[in-house]
Amino acid sequence: MKAFFSHPAVLTAAKILVSTILLGGLIYYIDVRAVVQSFQHANTFYLSAGFALAVIQLIVHFYRWRYLLRLVSKDISNDEVFTSLFVGFMAGFFTPAQLGEFAGRIASHPNVHKAKIIGITIVDKLYWAALTFIIGGVGLLMFVSNYFIEYWNPYYTIFIIIILSLIAILYLFPEKVKIFLQLLPERIRAHRFYEMFRVIEDEFHNSNARVLFVLTSMLYAVILFEFYFLASAFGNVSLSDTMICAASVFFVKAVILPISFGDLGVRESAAVFFFEKVGASAAVAFNASIIMSFANVIVPTAIGAILVLKLKRK
Repeated sequence: MKAFFSHPAVLTAAKILVSTILLGGLIYYIDVRAVVQSFQHANTFYLSAGFALAVIQLIVHFYRWRYLLRLVSKDISNDEVFTSLFVGFMAGFFTPAQLGEFAGRIASHPNVHKAKIIGITIVDKLYWAALTFIIGGVGLLMFVSNYFIEYWNPYYTIFIIIILSLIAILYLFPEKVKIFLQLLPERIRAHRFYEMFRVIEDEFHNSNARVLFVLTSMLYAVILFEFYFLASAFGNVSLSDTMICAASVFFVKAVILPISFGDLGVRESAAVFFFEKVGASAAVAFNASIIMSFANVIVPTAIGAILVLKLKRK
């Protein structure tokens, strides 16, 4: 019985079911007519701007991943970067916590040592998570302190700022962390498993961290503005409220366990909750979020699936 429930196909089916229930419940809560009417009266300029930013964020994703890859293999071509990025998207979509992204990227670079791909992917994930906590943490702090003031204490603000500042310091000065890695016993450092961390120790320096900080910040900014334009296409929302809500949505999505398929339903539920609190309609939040899921998750996954077929032929 345990083996049955842990089978990948069963887990995938369960996640699809959770996503379907969450999305179905949201549509029932919002009212289908409100969703349809919101689409019918969508502002085409803002909608086009949102889709344009979806393309731009994929371009920034590409350059960010290329920068990381060329730290471990300077001869990586643009075609190889493109393939590993989108194959990673596809593999991550179908696996818990996007762990399949590691396998997808390894399969895309058979001539690069596996440990190097794993190590640089860990850096990619850690830095994205760090900025999610910094930006999302600030957004959530502003949201809760404004809309749940009765539960808020000024000391919470001080504590959160201290934690986020520590994350930022480690983010910008990773060589401080390397000091702790070097203190590990030699039998651990000599183990084959440690090779992925040796990549971080040998190839990733403070100067690289600052470049990655800029690229990751650019990527986050594009995604936040994409959310703003898509939300504006369906209703009147202020830029400041959208930034706070969108940052809070990404933070919540990051800390919730991967219970749905590609986070579908979780993202939309969080968006409806936060945007309703600032006075926007549920239909606006739902439509903007579902389009972002399509543009930023479904489309890259579909491109990755096509590239997987291409890899299989080779």
